Amino acid sequence: MRRLIFLVAALVFVSPARAELVTYEADGSDPQTLVIYSSTDTERMVHLVDAFQRKHPDVRIDYHLLDTLDIYRRTSSEMDGGKTTADLLLSSAMDLQIKLVNDGYAAVHSSVETETLPDWANWRNQAFGFTYEPAVMIYNRALVPQLADVTTRFGLAQSLTFDVGYLRNRIVTYDPERSGLGYLFGTHDAIQSEDFWYLARSLGDMRVGLETSSATMIDKVASGEALIAYNVLGSYARARVRENPDLAITIPSDYCLVMSRIAMITRTARNPQAAGLFIDFLLSREGQKLIANTASLYSLRDDIQGEATAANLRQAAQGPLIPIHLGPGLLVYLDKIKRREFLARWRRAMARE
Repeated sequence: MRRLIFLVAALVFVSPARAELVTYEADGSDPQTLVIYSSTDTERMVHLVDAFQRKHPDVRIDYHLLDTLDIYRRTSSEMDGGKTTADLLLSSAMDLQIKLVNDGYAAVHSSVETETLPDWANWRNQAFGFTYEPAVMIYNRALVPQLADVTTRFGLAQSLTFDVGYLRNRIVTYDPERSGLGYLFGTHDAIQSEDFWYLARSLGDMRVGLETSSATMIDKVASGEALIAYNVLGSYARARVRENPDLAITIPSDYCLVMSRIAMITRTARNPQAAGLFIDFLLSREGQKLIANTASLYSLRDDIQGEATAANLRQAAQGPLIPIHLGPGLLVYLDKIKRREFLARWRRAMARE
């Protein structure tokens, strides 16, 4: 498998820091192209793509790495304008994927693999969950070992409220205005507990850094620029902790949100067959084993053994796991009025209005 990497810096709907195109060349004699828009970093996907292409050597893959909000905006804009768009979307912003389905942008796909999914991970045979990932906190225990005692949102808020200065400007989280996943986590936090708004105000008081990707936040914690990151993807955190003993993960004990990356074939896909084959591979035992181990993305299936599995997550959790289910409930906070109200309250907490 040969990879060609391009940094894309001038796309209308793309944040330059996250715009990247990686082409995985086909080995077959009569190649076809599968275009993917994805929010999953290429180092997490490369082994999955490699294994898929061994089974389907005639499929060339153009893998566009984008932020979740960019995937939604770019796909809907291209389709509305009658332009060519991706064949397959892989996004951690579950609500935005469901909105695309609800608004008629998705194609139907049904197979033996999709039929084995639990009901909550298959919406209308158009949106399919393929991971089971917790939202966690990651901190630099070499610099702030005392953060090991912070296991709840209320506890984190108290630590920030009574902070003597060491956390000011050194905590990071998602920006719900610029990140689809950040908005998903934020709104579901608000549904679960009012402690979230106490935490949000404390974050604002400490001048929290707001980012659009877990990888960026974890990089800042690893370098010491930040000391703790709130609501990062557990898969990314696990991979970095394995490499760096200075880092440690906290699975919140009050509750832990669990999201699933969602695969969706676009209605105007030029290569829907290859897109369907890729979804089936992600859901297969082979694909899920790679997800649980090499890719470290947390497998969805219960019959998979490995480091990052739903079963291991349940065993490690010290409190309730709250899976975010696929369905129309995800559209509630995408209502324009509710979104405006949530973001206005968030801005007040950040003291940025």
